[in-house]
Amino acid sequence: MVNERLLKLMEQEKVTAARLAEILEVQPSAISHILSGRNKPSFDFMQKLAFKFPRLNVDWLLTGKGNMYKVAVQQSLFYSPSTVKPKEDTFTPKINEKKDDTQRVVKFTDVNISVSAKSVKQIVFIYSDNTFEIYSPSKSD
Repeated sequence: MVNERLLKLMEQEKVTAARLAEILEVQPSAISHILSGRNKPSFDFMQKLAFKFPRLNVDWLLTGKGNMYKVAVQQSLFYSPSTVKPKEDTFTPKINEKKDDTQRVVKFTDVNISVSAKSVKQIVFIYSDNTFEIYSPSKSD
């Protein structure tokens, strides 16, 4: 039942009925009536829940199917089969000889990747000593 799943959500989020009413900007009686089974949540109520709890899987709340929270699936940052079509052997990092034990220069050449309607805004290189560099390509790149 929706009221039982709402109660589970409240327990998981560690909020009381009164606090949930504050968060959703609804009357406390609305929460009480849903929890008691007297009323079913309205569309407006469900919208507010979805907006205030973006990780919540609304399908789970309504039907009980799936997980309570949406499962985040991280796609590869630089490769998505639907948008990137690399040519075979086009990505060739060329490593210059070491100048000393602490410095190695890596130069990337011949990269031909077509990405639909997206462009690289910024690349952050984070090194093992916790320093970093930020690369922002110019508009002509």
